[in-house]
Amino acid sequence: MAKIHLPQELKKFGDIFDTLSRSHGTYYIFQDFLDFSINAWSLNHQADMDTIRKKYDRRELDLFNELIFEAIRILDKTIVSDTDVYDVYGTFYEANSLTNKHFAQFFTPMTICQFMAQILSPTGPENFNDPCCGSGRLSLAANSVNPGMFHTLIDIDYTCARMSALNLMYHGIHGIVISDNALWAGKDFRGAFIVNRWLKYSGVPQIEFVADINRAYGYARKKLGMPEPSPQKGKGPENRNTSAQEVADVIVDSKTNQIRLF
Repeated sequence: MAKIHLPQELKKFGDIFDTLSRSHGTYYIFQDFLDFSINAWSLNHQADMDTIRKKYDRRELDLFNELIFEAIRILDKTIVSDTDVYDVYGTFYEANSLTNKHFAQFFTPMTICQFMAQILSPTGPENFNDPCCGSGRLSLAANSVNPGMFHTLIDIDYTCARMSALNLMYHGIHGIVISDNALWAGKDFRGAFIVNRWLKYSGVPQIEFVADINRAYGYARKKLGMPEPSPQKGKGPENRNTSAQEVADVIVDSKTNQIRLF
């Protein structure tokens, strides 16, 4: 990876990453890094960690530990108050997008996300929603303006869902990140991550993996204050999970494509 594209605070992270990627490929190292990171904070992460570990020798596994430590060190240095945010995962992902075809996404710049959050100026016990969350930057910005909201994020890209879950966790945000198509709930569902459910009680951040689509959207439904689905709700004639779609439509209307952030 071309170091010129990395901000100064990510240089050491990039050096460790490059040591691993020379033998195993940038894209695959990043995927495994996300799984190792989530596994460190989750009791039920459903990645095949044994198979992932077998790909690496002891020295390489130690380097993954160093990557996780370095990410935490960067966040500890850049997040001083509740209004500070830093997207380690998305920033590094974008830098690789400039040199690697497998990283073909760029996200809304953090300054724009913060500007949008400040203009909207959420207050009180509101909820935050994002149907195409990327690395979760809008969530981080919204939380910096109004901490304590429940965040419901959806993204069809499983890599983005994992980045968002980690970003929410490290920034102390309670929410759920669903890997799915927000316009057609259930069509591309790959699982969900409930983040920091017990943080305010235990003080310990945590990520819970949810494999069941009804449980995932049901958790969001409850937190959004929506009524329970009617008994007849289920898979409609077009094989659409209408119960899940009701929740998704609160975030982005599948008929008008209008997004509701708050």
